[in-house]
Amino acid sequence: MSQHEAARTPDESGDAAAMHAEAATPPTVPSPPRDERPRPQYGEYAPEGWTWTPPVDERAAASAAAAAAAVAAPVAAPGSTAVGSAATRAHPIDRMWTITLLVFGVFGALYNSLALFQLPTTALESAKLSASMLGIDGPADFTPGPAVPVFIFVGIALQVALWLGALLWSRARMRAGRMAWWIPLVAGVAAFIVVVIVGMLVFASDPAFLQSLAPAQP
Repeated sequence: MSQHEAARTPDESGDAAAMHAEAATPPTVPSPPRDERPRPQYGEYAPEGWTWTPPVDERAAASAAAAAAAVAAPVAAPGSTAVGSAATRAHPIDRMWTITLLVFGVFGALYNSLALFQLPTTALESAKLSASMLGIDGPADFTPGPAVPVFIFVGIALQVALWLGALLWSRARMRAGRMAWWIPLVAGVAAFIVVVIVGMLVFASDPAFLQSLAPAQP
């Protein structure tokens, strides 16, 4: 034994051994307090704000997304799909008659417009022809009034507007699958009434000519 070791006191040796033993022994971890509550049922002791989220199946999620995209695809273009389905529901006979009447309406509008345009020059001949058929003396002359060009312009504009209105309205009803054959007929009757009214206004622009068309008093 060396002099240094011999100089150590028994107390110092004991303290060193105790410290060594204490360092070699791991610290004991205190056990958690025992939960005296009964076992939770149906989440009655779940912490506040906690919700259970089921595990996500990637395959199922991908299949659901594909199905949703397939369902939403027809809805993405409502104009084309809705129009196509409505067109298939349209009555084929009604469609045929509507188109035929609209074609006749084009020629009718052109004829009426030409007749109105030539009305100041043909009024006298028409009056003489009507007078000869009735067996009376016809008028000798016809002088159009200053408002006749305005009457004729309005009459021709109404002919075009009536046909365009009939075309657009018929097209809308056929796309909706509704009957539309009567629209060109109504437009044709209205166009004829316009011609009659404009003709009467043109005849009335010359009072002497209009008076000569009246039947003679006995």
